[in-house]
Formats: sequence, structure tokens, C-alpha cells
Amino acid sequence: MIENETDYEVPVETEEAPESTPDYVKITLDSNVTPLEMRYSQINSCSKKAPIAYRTFTYINSVIEGVIPPEKYAYAADETDRGIKLAKWNISAAGTALKSFKEAGRHIEFLTVRVSPGIVREVDVYSFLKNLLSECGIEEPEKICLEFPRTVLYEDTEKVRSCLLAMKLLKIKSMLAGCGDRDCPFAPLFSLPFDFLLVSPAITQLTDNRNKAESAEALLMFLKSLKCEFIADGLQNDDQIIALYRADAYGYIPDADYIGRVEHGSPRMPLDEALPQREEVEDF
Repeated sequence: MIENETDYEVPVETEEAPESTPDYVKITLDSNVTPLEMRYSQINSCSKKAPIAYRTFTYINSVIEGVIPPEKYAYAADETDRGIKLAKWNISAAGTALKSFKEAGRHIEFLTVRVSPGIVREVDVYSFLKNLLSECGIEEPEKICLEFPRTVLYEDTEKVRSCLLAMKLLKIKSMLAGCGDRDCPFAPLFSLPFDFLLVSPAITQLTDNRNKAESAEALLMFLKSLKCEFIADGLQNDDQIIALYRADAYGYIPDADYIGRVEHGSPRMPLDEALPQREEVEDF
């Protein structure tokens, strides 16, 4: 029996404070690792050993997921407003990289920059790009080449055409990636004035195939007849380089499994590896 109720304290249940969610952005910045990083694949002339341009890839550095290549996020981002934001970052980063190439004494033709196909329907392309060039201080827009994924061919053709014409007014180049992939239609190319077509390895790697080389070369001749240049992706040996030279390709991107006598940098190199690459002009 309790003699004095004031001597007895009823325990009070208290709720534990929820653990706060870690600020992963802050953690990433504190680690001195940039959340977004641009990497480079050289585009070589088929007749020379030197790179004449670079294709860029934007990687995400995440403290949760690690290093994420564009293949794992780009198409999902294209369906949201993040696709437009990534396009802006990509163009800005390319503008900064162009200044670095110039300071290093490099004379490259252009850098490709991937953009979401959503820009053809979600923004006023001319104003969007004109303002962005000004904000980023890009004085040579002709050295920026916007790379569209093949999914842009499923957008309204007239809107895509208007987008490409607006880019021409601003002297910005355009490129369609994945040309020749299984799900890439060809009919829209008759009315879309791309400056470059990036031909899929599925086609370019057939150019030294005894049974299919003639068909592959015929397709390349068709692409050339569209009054645009084409770049061959994923070349694996010197015979393919020679075949693409004969087909009058603008250039080629070597495959990671390339075996031959041409020296290439790593497939997706950081800027500090791309800057010192050789530019001596030598016959292949």
C-alpha cells in the first residue's frame, strides 16, 4: 500500500525522435567529389591519327549509388523536367571545357553534348539556347554540337525540324545518336536536317564482315546522300577504319575492344586525360 502518493512517480512514455535523413548532397560536396562529371570519347579522323572532336558523357557521382553512367539514368530523366536541367548543365560544362582546350593549345572542331528530346516540345529552343550561350559565355557556338537520342525521332517531326533550324541560326551543330540501332526509324531523316549522324556499332562493325560489308556500305552511302556527315561509333580494328575512310566518314569513335596500330585514349576519359592528347597530323 502506498502511504504517500507524492512519493510515487508514474513513468511517462516518450516518443523517440525520428532520425533525421542524411543530407546526401552535402555529404557529396564535403567529400570534394563533384555530383556531376563530364567525360570524353575522342572522335578521330579516319585518315589521321589525331582526335578532331570529342563526344561527352555526363556521369553522376552518388554517395548512395556510386558512379552512375548516363545509360542508367538519361532516358528516365528525359521524361521529367530534370532532362532540361541536365541539358543546361551539360552545355555549361562543355563551354567551360572548350575554354580549357583552348588554353591547352588544342584545336578541336566541337564537343558533343547530350540533350533531352523534350526540349523540342517544352521550351522555345531559340530563346533557350541563345540565353544559355550568353549565360555560359560561349563565344564559339559552332563548337557545341547538341546530341539527340534516337527517341527524338518519335517526337513531332515539324517541332524537331524547327528545333534544328533554330540551332542553325545560332551556329550550333546537331547530331542524332543511335542511327542504325534496331529501333531507329529512317523515314524522318528525309526531312530533319541534322549536321551529323552517329552510326551505331551494329552497322559500323559490319564493314569488314565478308558477307555483310556490301550491305553496310550501301547504308552508309544512303546516310551520306542525306546531305549530312556521319560518325562511326565503336570501331574495333584498322580494317573498319579503312572501310569508313573509303565511305567518306567524318570520323570514328574507337570501341573499348579496339585492336590495331592507332593509339587511343581510354573510352571515356576525364578532361585532364583528353587535354594532352596528340594533334600531330599523320597519314593513316
